Amino acid sequence: MKVSKISLILTPDMEKRIYEIALSLLNGVGPVKAKAMVNHAGSAELVFKEKERMLGLIPGIGSATIKSLNKKECLLRAEQELSFIEKFKLGYYYYQDELYPNKLKFCDDGPLVLFTKGNVNFNQKNIAVVGTRKATPYGKNLTRDLIAQLAEYEIQVVSGLAYGIDIEAHKAALNNELSTLAVLGHGLDLIYPAAHKSTAKQMLERGGLVTEFVSKSPGDTSNFPKRNRVVAGLCDATVVVESAVSGGSLITANLANDYNRDVFAFPGNVDQEYSKGCNMLIQRDKAHLITCAADLVRIMGWEEKEKNPVIQPQLFPELNDEEDKIVSILREKGETEIDTISFLSELSSGHLSVHLFNLELKGLVRVAPGKKYSLL
Repeated sequence: MKVSKISLILTPDMEKRIYEIALSLLNGVGPVKAKAMVNHAGSAELVFKEKERMLGLIPGIGSATIKSLNKKECLLRAEQELSFIEKFKLGYYYYQDELYPNKLKFCDDGPLVLFTKGNVNFNQKNIAVVGTRKATPYGKNLTRDLIAQLAEYEIQVVSGLAYGIDIEAHKAALNNELSTLAVLGHGLDLIYPAAHKSTAKQMLERGGLVTEFVSKSPGDTSNFPKRNRVVAGLCDATVVVESAVSGGSLITANLANDYNRDVFAFPGNVDQEYSKGCNMLIQRDKAHLITCAADLVRIMGWEEKEKNPVIQPQLFPELNDEEDKIVSILREKGETEIDTISFLSELSSGHLSVHLFNLELKGLVRVAPGKKYSLL
């Protein structure tokens, strides 16, 4: 692949990008399967050059998936997308790249590729602020107050640029001179809804736009749950301001819980439609109840930490192999997020939680706000 069909002279790095983008476009192959294929073959390029029979032997892939692959079509489409990226000087991130968002690296279903526009910096103190598209005055005021009160902590506000709570969150961030990211459910050649183009343009100076979708991807409703997982995965915490008992913001909250991130919700009147979802999250222990930014700050541990009570560790506690591995990680890394411990220990979140609890009982480990662990 020396010169593309769209008259773009390709460098080795550009060729590499074409294979990576094409991998994300293959029929019937989402991020989880694609990453398994890369692990097997060694790179996105080698996935395209590997014999299909061998790819079909990968657990979870199967012959049906392999038969549906449209490799040539995806490579051509990827070349077109690379031309679009180069023309508009967009940001590009592949999941194995060093600059790919750290928080998403711990999400098995994190996007293979991300495209960005603006002054995007993923690795900040990211807070997702989400809620209903039919925001009430109560919800809008909560959103503005929350973000104004969080301004001193230099957070970055992440949301989806939708009507209602999303756009209020973006505007509040800009009004308080905070960075804000909009995660889109379509390509970067489009702004939806069109009514938010002005806000999106302002965001390019302080934050920007993020998507996993190539240009000319319409804003189909099926794209928005995918968008929500990126919102949840990028953030240290998710705040649900207002929500009915179903909808995108609850999907985002549930995904954040799955990713072991903190979730917060504002309570509301029990007879108000757009408070029922928040109340349900709180009732089911899926979200911390907050009434103001100070509650979130305290739970996240951003205020000056009080000295932790001294817990007398057991003398010479007996540890199993998994516990010993966790202790070794914490001894080397110091205070560490649960996602990082899971990645380094190769333990599932369920098994890891059990072992961490046992280590707490043995007086060896303490947990800090934000689900961070350290040795006593």
